[in-house]
Order: sequence, then C-alpha cells, then structure tokens
Amino acid sequence: MDNHVPKQPEPLLHGTPSITIRKSISRNGGQPFEDSDVLVLSSRSTSDTHCEDSKQLYVDLRLSKPLLPDSTITWGFAGIRVTLSSTPLRFRWNHYIDSQGRDGPPDEGTMTSCDGEEVETGIGVNHETGELEQYEERWIDQPVPPGTPFAFLTSSREPGESTGFIAILGDHALAMRQSDTEFQVVRMRISTSTSSEVLFKQNADTLLPLLESALSGFDDWKGSPWERGQEITLQENRWTVWDAGMTGGNDCVI
Repeated sequence: MDNHVPKQPEPLLHGTPSITIRKSISRNGGQPFEDSDVLVLSSRSTSDTHCEDSKQLYVDLRLSKPLLPDSTITWGFAGIRVTLSSTPLRFRWNHYIDSQGRDGPPDEGTMTSCDGEEVETGIGVNHETGELEQYEERWIDQPVPPGTPFAFLTSSREPGESTGFIAILGDHALAMRQSDTEFQVVRMRISTSTSSEVLFKQNADTLLPLLESALSGFDDWKGSPWERGQEITLQENRWTVWDAGMTGGNDCVI
C-alpha cells in the first residue's frame, strides 16, 4: 500500500471516537418506536464537542429491521457534524452524501442527556410522508475499550468534496459512496478471531474491495497507525485519513 504522509501536520483532534445506536424515535409527540437498525460511527473532534464550531466526521447508516443481507436502506448519509451552540448543545449534521438526496433541509438538533441516553430533538423530514415533523430520538453510546484501533477516511482531502466515506471502529466498518446514478453501501462486522462478515451491501461491486483494502492496511499498522491528513492508496484510488489511531492514552496527539 502506497502511503504518503502530509508535509504539514494537521490540527490535533480531541476526545474519543464513538459507536452510537438509536434506541427509538417519536414524531409529533407520538409513541416512541424503532423500525430501523441504526449505526453511527463518529471520529474524534477538532475541539471539545461543546465548543462552537467543533467538527467531527460521521457515517450514519439506517437499515430496515431485522438486520439481514436483504434489508433495505431507510436512510444513509455521511459528512461533518458541527457544533452550533453549547447552551443548549446544538449540532448540524452536514450531509455530503445522502441516500435521500443532498438537497434536503438543514439537519439540526438539540441534545440533552437523560438516564444515560442522549436525547435529540428537532424538526426533520419524515421520508415516509415527505412532511417536516417534530421528532425526538434517543441514542446510546456503545463502549469503546482502550486500545481500540480506528480510522475515518474520505475520498477527497476536503470532506465537503468527498463522494465516499469509510469508518472503521471496534467491531464495525461502514463504507458509503454516492455517484450521480447510485448510492453504494457496505456494513461489516470485524473479527480478529474469525473471518469478518459482510452484514449488508448495496451496489457494492467496487466499494466492497475498497473497504477490504482499507481493512487490510488497517491490520498491517503493527503499532504505526495512519496519520491525520495522510494520503493512502486503496484499489488504485487515493483516499485521505481524516482521523486514525488507538483509543486510550494520549488520544489527541495523532
């Protein structure tokens, strides 16, 4: 794998990457329900997430339940999350690729904590009705033990110009890419003791080999992880490392 380290170091990142699942959603004050298997992998942040303009890269995939190879995408998108305010804590999720189209209304929500869960409230599009509705989503962060390797890659140096995103963290790997004609997705379960498993794929003839190439390079780190801003080659395509490292210890130095 041909890897190129940037001449100038990228700004430090802070915190710890996260694995988040959605517990439920309710609309217009109705009863909470969950019709999708939702997985969000998020990188470290450019500053404390409570600081205005803090940014982190995320990949968000929502599949019909139960999660099966023939599930359908209820929504998939990826991009940069930006902190809009700290009091209240409010975020905007910029969708640089989006299975529902990239010209939707701003995706913004206010976050509070309740009983160990993150509660997101806002106004968003109900894709079943096409109407803007009030919503409440409840999110749960999964444990990420110290020493867990992670990597977040973009198909262009600037995330806003990227048409592809790869996120690897813990037992999870997500890859998404969007062209003018199709939306490509792979979700994998990673195992160190057995073969990794493709849980879901769509239009993935070229994307799956890309993700497998990334996982192969990921396994070859041997204590020397990719660096933020580094360019790597995956299947003869140039990708940029937005974030990479090992959790625990001095998380903000890579």
